[in-house]
Amino acid sequence: MKKVLLIVMCVGVLFLTGCGAEKEKTLKCSRTLNQSGIKMDLNYNVKYKGNYVTVVKSEEKIISDNAETLNTYKEQLEKTTQSVSKIKYYDHDIKIDGDTLTSTITIDYTKIDTDKLIEVDSSLKQLIKNGKVSVKDIKSVYSQLGVTCEE
Repeated sequence: MKKVLLIVMCVGVLFLTGCGAEKEKTLKCSRTLNQSGIKMDLNYNVKYKGNYVTVVKSEEKIISDNAETLNTYKEQLEKTTQSVSKIKYYDHDIKIDGDTLTSTITIDYTKIDTDKLIEVDSSLKQLIKNGKVSVKDIKSVYSQLGVTCEE
């Protein structure tokens, strides 16, 4: 009887600790563009559990031998992200190193105030529904931008 009880308890512990827990997965998305002497490497790592995005980390690189072009892109990115820079859990870094501008954005959708994001950029209403971003919707947006994704 003790052995049966021990087996039942072990199975119960396994079920509670592992079987029912959803694991976080990562969707890797990218696109490379070459136009007018500028190369762009766009990479997005989308972490998600179940049907919903938890964190998006984007790294966009613009490569050009023209310093003025890189500075213009940097100024535009800074203007674009200025309104969201004060929102907690939206982290953005822009830097130029040699012939490469790198823009890194990390958004933690499990913690960020999505209402504030929508307030700043109303177009996000299409992506953020009930405070969440679905994996299906983010894949669709990336697809429309020519970005390919792999799991």
